[in-house]
This record gives sequence, C-alpha cells and structure tokens, in this order.
Amino acid sequence: FQRVVQALRSVREGSRQHVRPLRDIPALHVLRLDENEKEDPPTLEYVYLLGRAPGYEVQDYIVYMADSDYLPAEDDGLGDPYEGNPIGNLTPPLTDEMWEGFAGEAVAEKNFTEDQWGDVVMSGYVPILDESGHVLAVLGMDYNVKSEANKISFLFYVCVGAVAGAFVLAVSIAIFMSMILNRPIKRLKEGAERVADRDFSAHVDVISRDELGVLAGTFNSMVDEIRDYTREILDLNQAYERFVPQEFLKHLGHDNITRVQLGDQVQREMTILFTDIRAFTTLSEKMTPVENFNFLNSYLSRVSPVIRKNNGFIDKFIGDAVMALFPNTVEDAVRGSVEIMQALSEFNHHREEQGREPIRIGIGVHTGKLMLGTIGEKMRMESTVIADAVNLASRLEGLTKKFGSNILISEYSVNAVKDVPGIYHRYLGSVRVKGKAEPVRVFEILNADSQEVIMKKQQTEERFYEGIRLFHKGKFGDAGQIFREIVNTNPGDFPARVYRDRCENLLKH
Repeated sequence: FQRVVQALRSVREGSRQHVRPLRDIPALHVLRLDENEKEDPPTLEYVYLLGRAPGYEVQDYIVYMADSDYLPAEDDGLGDPYEGNPIGNLTPPLTDEMWEGFAGEAVAEKNFTEDQWGDVVMSGYVPILDESGHVLAVLGMDYNVKSEANKISFLFYVCVGAVAGAFVLAVSIAIFMSMILNRPIKRLKEGAERVADRDFSAHVDVISRDELGVLAGTFNSMVDEIRDYTREILDLNQAYERFVPQEFLKHLGHDNITRVQLGDQVQREMTILFTDIRAFTTLSEKMTPVENFNFLNSYLSRVSPVIRKNNGFIDKFIGDAVMALFPNTVEDAVRGSVEIMQALSEFNHHREEQGREPIRIGIGVHTGKLMLGTIGEKMRMESTVIADAVNLASRLEGLTKKFGSNILISEYSVNAVKDVPGIYHRYLGSVRVKGKAEPVRVFEILNADSQEVIMKKQQTEERFYEGIRLFHKGKFGDAGQIFREIVNTNPGDFPARVYRDRCENLLKH
C-alpha cells in the first residue's frame, strides 16, 4: 500500500511541471497580470486510485483504493481519521466522468467543479489495465484551477461587458444614424403629404449625394412635372368650360368633359331665360364685321356675368340672342332678368357718350321640364337643351316686341314668385303662341321700369285688368276707353298703348 502511495505521489510531482497557467498561453495574453500582482498557478493537487465496489455498479458506488495524500491518523495532527477520502470506504461517483473511466477510456471533466473544501477543480480519469485489457483500477487526478476559473470568470464578464458596450455603442450609432436618415425621410414624407393634399408647391430640401439625395431630387422633379401638368389640365378645363358650362356637365353626372359621351342626357325642371336684341339685323347692317363682333362681345360681357351671379349658366349664344338656364329657383331667373335690364341701361349710357344709338332687348322667362344632353356625331358633338319649355320662353321673348314690355313671364313661372317681396308683376292677357293649341297667360315683370312707371302701373292695375277682360269679351269700345284713360294717366305704360291701338283698329274694321 505504501509503495502504491509513493507511486501516486511520483505521478503527482512528475505531472505538475506539465501544467501551464492560462496566462502563459499566447492566445490568452490579455489575461496577463501586472508584475506586482500575484496569483496562484494551477496545481495538480490530488492523485488517487479508484476501484470497483463489490456487488455494485460503478455508476452507483466506487471505492477509494489509495491516495497520494494518505497519512496515518496519528500523524495528521488532528487526532481524527482523514475524512477527505477514507481509504476502503464506498462513495457514489461525484461526476459522470468518475465512473466512465471504468469503461476503458481516458476521460476528463469539461466543467469546473467546486469540492467540499471550496476549491475549484477539474478532474481526469485514466484506466489501468492488466495484460488481458481488463480495467484493474482508475487513476484519478484533481487539478486545483481556482485562479484559472477566476480568470475565465473575469474573461466572461469582460466579454459580457464588451458585448454590452458594443450593443450600447451599436444602438447609439443606430439612433444617431436613424436621426440623420430620418430627417430627409421625414421631409420626403411631409412633401408627399402636401402633394396628396394637392399642394404642388411642395419642395424637399435634401442636400446629399446618397440615395436619399437622389430620391429627393427625383421627388422635386416629379412634383414640378405634376404641377405643370395639373396647371395645363386646369387651363384646358377652364378653356373647355367656355364652350361647355361646368354646370351642364354636373347635371349630366360628369365632373370632367372627357367623360361626356354622345347621347348623354338627363331630364330636369329648370327656368329658361331668352333674351334678344331688337332690330339687330338693321343695326348690324350699319357696322363692319369687326364692329359687329366687337359690339356683340361688349354687350355679352355685360349680360353673362349677371346670369352667373344669379346662379344661372348660359346654354348657348344664338347670334345676338342668349339662352340661359336657372336650375335652382324661378326667383334667380327673375332677379337676373331685372339686373340684365339695369346692365343694359349702363351699356346704353356708354354708347350714347360715344355718339351711338341705344339698343333695346326683350327677355322671356318660362319654367318647365327639359332634356339636357349631347347631340351630333362621334367626331363633332355639342351640348343642347330640347323641350317645349324652351320654345315657349323664346316665344315670350318675341312677345315683348308686341306688348312693348321689357320682361315677359309665363303663368307657371309667375306663380312661383308672386309672393316674393319686391317682385312686381302684372297680367297682360292670354295670347296664342305658335306651337301651342291653348292660349298662354302672359305676365310682365314691372321691376325693369322706372319707379314712377311702376307706381302708376300699380295704381291702374285694376282698371287694366278690367280693360283686358272687356277686350277678350269683344267689347273693344269699352276696353279702348279704359286703356286710353290709363295711357293719359301713365304715358310710359306701353302695354296699355298696345291694347288701346288694337281696340281702335278692331273698331275700324
């Protein structure tokens, strides 16, 4: 036994010179300590023999056969048996590697193990074979690597700290870079939002030579092209609106003239206003073609804004005639008619200052159902209005010459404004018009007359109605007498003059 112990001690002493501290390994030179700093090098502390425990499996129990640190009990100075590895006692394997050596292969622990005395050790196990290759025992060696474990732990924390530092640095750099990159991206986003809100003055200021700078330059070029294209489209639409009113398109259910198709049509109830210059043919014969066009454009430039101001739109110009539609109310058409007569008065005053003769116009107003649509053919079409109501409005305008009135309105239309304050009207009788089987009750709007004429027409209104009643009964003498009285009272009552003259002519025949 003593010889075995001595042999184990020889193994321990002979093996210690082969143990290298981690600091002596070039790959781990970062762990070198300062010259003044001391450390305990790793040492081979324990060498011992392990054997099979009779009647047990090695993974359950083994037996310590000998130990290089074995001392007799009386020599250890403690008075108690050595308890670290009592020779001959059974003990369970401390690690899996401790009993794996009995399989005939040398094994070493891969991890540090802390023993009962607080030392950190790594153990290796080498089988001892007989001539037949059977395992007689297992040589165990424990290396005290506490200082190395501390270094590895230190290295671990250094690595963790380095990783943490690298992570913080990477995050900081990422945040910094994101802030740098986010500014132009944010500007691009804000610019895109402004463009989405149809603000084509948006311009992104990004001064860089990277992809964001190229993208910003491309974005600005795109916005410039969109702005120019949009302006061109708007100009084109405005030009189209001069030929086809936007209101006409809306009633057809379109917001763009490019969507209008041949044959589009819709039925609506609207008020039609017809106005025409009286004796225009005679007037135009006195002017050159250039003067004719200048005259018409000057006149229409005063009439057209009045129509738009009163919620109407012009359907078409027919030479010197204007046909306008009022889709909302009859009152719009009536007030528009009165304002047209006022604009005409200013226009005539301007003509008289230039030594030119004044002009007169008549206005007819009627309300009814009409068809708005497009007619023509594939390569040439235009908007138009088709309805009997249009014809009647035109006939009423023609009757203004017969009655000497400024504005004539149908019964259907006058019923819509008879209770509107400030609008004055008077019944002129029933008239047969071309295209109508039944007589049409005609009224005149008095607001276009002077205040004096309006007041006198209102004062003689009852007598005027009585004269019309007698006229339609064929009592031309009595009717003529009434109209003569009215004309004597109000020389500016032209319809009364017309009826007076008609009565005198009928009495002669």
